[in-house]
Amino acid sequence: MNSFFANDFISVEQITQKKEIDTIFELADKSRKEIESKNFKPLAKRYCVCELFYQPSTRTFTSFLAAASYLGCQIIPIHGMQAYSSAVKGETLEDTIRTVVQTTAADVIVLRHPANDSSEIAAKHSCVPVVNAGSGSREHPTQAVLDLYTIKRHFNSIDGLTIVFLGDLKYGRTVKSLAKLLAIYAKKLKFIFVSPKELVMPESEIKKLANKNIKIEQTQDLKKVLPQADVLYVTRIQKEWFEAENKMAEYNRLKGIYTINNKLLKLAKKNMIIMHPLPRVDEIAYEVDQDKRAKYFEQMRNGLYTRIALLKLILKK
Repeated sequence: MNSFFANDFISVEQITQKKEIDTIFELADKSRKEIESKNFKPLAKRYCVCELFYQPSTRTFTSFLAAASYLGCQIIPIHGMQAYSSAVKGETLEDTIRTVVQTTAADVIVLRHPANDSSEIAAKHSCVPVVNAGSGSREHPTQAVLDLYTIKRHFNSIDGLTIVFLGDLKYGRTVKSLAKLLAIYAKKLKFIFVSPKELVMPESEIKKLANKNIKIEQTQDLKKVLPQADVLYVTRIQKEWFEAENKMAEYNRLKGIYTINNKLLKLAKKNMIIMHPLPRVDEIAYEVDQDKRAKYFEQMRNGLYTRIALLKLILKK
């Protein structure tokens, strides 16, 4: 079995072939059918999954919780580490990881942390697999898997699609992971990165997409490019990163710069889909929820199926 499936999952860059993604999707499809038929089969062994979250989370935390539960795992949910653990006393992530492995007897650790290199550090100091559930502004690989799964289920073939990424592309970890995963999966794509100039996709990330049969365009003008979009991937302007850098005046100026509403969507294709990793603030009006193109709630459900698949692959080794 491929080493990606046997060890940590800390970056989408560990995935190098389309067939690896298809393996995840096949298991996700199986989980979907079993859950919908109320006939889900847990793993034969009762593994222990520890969720170690230093940042707030609703969708990622609860879907991993549910995924582990469906698999029949013992679950150790640890939320609010930044405020309530020994991290307050100055304990390093390295020592916290060593501690949690010993005190919980976990078989896998699902980690969310504000530092970009947190998952790499955790994997280095853990004797059990580590799953990256969001690391700083760099990566969110399991979100990328569920996002691609959502796109694939809707379009079947994703070759030739135009993906418009909108909003905070500087700090947004989901867009970085999804763009790289799409580049592995498709033969030909067009990416249009739409953001204010202060929040453009980092040049280092653009370079990673070079020579991948991907046409890349960058603009601040959503109305101009929206008619081209097959997928509109919306992200919020992330207040927490501005707070961390003492740039609240800049945040207040940029928040609400893009708002998806019914009027704007008249410019879009009838078969376009709207996605968002959530939570939303004011970037998608609630009226859009009734539009058949809105897929962000379906996207959430797909997180359950794909995270079941990932845990299966990692735990069964």
